[in-house]
Amino acid sequence: MGSFFESEFMLSNSLHFVLLTSALVLAFHLPIWCGFNLCKRRWKYIDYLWPLLAGIGMLGAVSEIRSVVAGNWAATEQTRAVTTLESIHDFSVRQIRGDMCSGITSVSGEDIYSDPCRWYLSIAKQLKSLDFSSLPQVSRRSFPTDGLSLEWIEDDVVWVKGMLEQYNQQKNQYNKTISAQVKHPMEQVFWYISPYLVCFAVALRLAKVTGELKLEKQT
Repeated sequence: MGSFFESEFMLSNSLHFVLLTSALVLAFHLPIWCGFNLCKRRWKYIDYLWPLLAGIGMLGAVSEIRSVVAGNWAATEQTRAVTTLESIHDFSVRQIRGDMCSGITSVSGEDIYSDPCRWYLSIAKQLKSLDFSSLPQVSRRSFPTDGLSLEWIEDDVVWVKGMLEQYNQQKNQYNKTISAQVKHPMEQVFWYISPYLVCFAVALRLAKVTGELKLEKQT
C-alpha cells in the first residue's frame, strides 16, 4: 500500500463513509419497521451512547488535524532555517569574490585582508559541505575568530553571528514542531476507528429519532 489513506478503506474514498452510514441506518431501522421498538426510557439511554461514540471518533480527527498543522509549520520553519544558512553562504561567497579578496591591497600596502578572506573562505567551504535541508549543527564555534585580525570587517562578524543565532532559534522551533506532529499510540487507534464510530453514531441517532416518532404515533 502506498499510504495510510490507500490502505484504510474508509479514508480512501468519502463515498465509503456515505455507504457505510446508509447501511447502518438501514440495519438499525429494520427492527423498528418490523415491530421491535425500544421504550422511551431506553431510547433516552441512547442519548448517552451516540454522543460518546461521536466524541471518541472526533478525537481521531483532532489528532490528525494537529499532526497535519504541525507538519505544515515544520516545513515552514525548515524553509526559514535553510534560507538563513543559504544567506550566510551566499554572503561569504560574495565577499570572497569581491575586491577585498581579489588580490587588491590596502592603501598602506599592507596585506590587512588576509585574515578576513580566510575567515570568509572557511565559512563558504564548511557550509558548502553541509546538507542544509537536514538542518545541521552550526553555531558561532563553527567559525572561530580567535587569533584573526578582523577589525576591518567587524560589522560582518556581528552579522554572521546574528544570523547563526537566528538559525539555531529556527532549528529549535522546528524540532519542537516536529515533536508535536508525533501521535500517541492511542491516538493512532482512534484515528483508525474514528470513521466507523462516527458512522455508527450518526446511524444510531437517526434510528433513535425514528423510534421515538413511532412511539408518539402509537400513543
